[in-house]
Amino acid sequence: MMQMTQDQPDLDLLEYVLVSAATVDGLASVAAAVADTVATGAIRVVDAVLLVRADGRTKVAVGELADQAELAPLAAVVDADGAGVQLSLHDIELASVTLAPGVAALLLLVEDRWAGAVSAAARAAGGQVTAGERIGRRRAEAAVGGVARRHRADLLSRSPVAVKSAPSSGLVDQAAQVRKLARLVDQGLLSLEQYEVQRRRVLDG
Repeated sequence: MMQMTQDQPDLDLLEYVLVSAATVDGLASVAAAVADTVATGAIRVVDAVLLVRADGRTKVAVGELADQAELAPLAAVVDADGAGVQLSLHDIELASVTLAPGVAALLLLVEDRWAGAVSAAARAAGGQVTAGERIGRRRAEAAVGGVARRHRADLLSRSPVAVKSAPSSGLVDQAAQVRKLARLVDQGLLSLEQYEVQRRRVLDG
């Protein structure tokens, strides 16, 4: 198993977080809250990018946090150089295609340092943190109250993803599918309204 240096993040505790708002200005309070959370030691922000999709456009603009004064508190705590791991262009594209028109978002690559002791204990026992996933709000709401314990709506939408040494080549590339739809819009073969309907179908699987 790979030995971690002091600066390298715990590779069992990395997750991405996508936080959206109507405008970049609306993300200012989010940026400040993330910076405050970093200061507590609960998380480490390994990488971060700004995504903006304007109304009436299929293209999502990718921006640097340092170029936005409103996001300065977050830009100041991103530890990309020390971590040695960053979001790829394809990672960013996969997140970008989920944005609705008129939405700005922060895509964060985060190390969950709050779980560091759990991860260390698992490694000491010869194991590791194997899987984890954010539970969607609608799924969580459906599982709240009203039914006997263990017989409520499912929280997991699929079995926990097993740890793999390399990405699977058999997965459908949603970014590539949405990219093709955008080209049809550029060619005048698909309206923006039709694009939105098809984009959501791709994302819904």
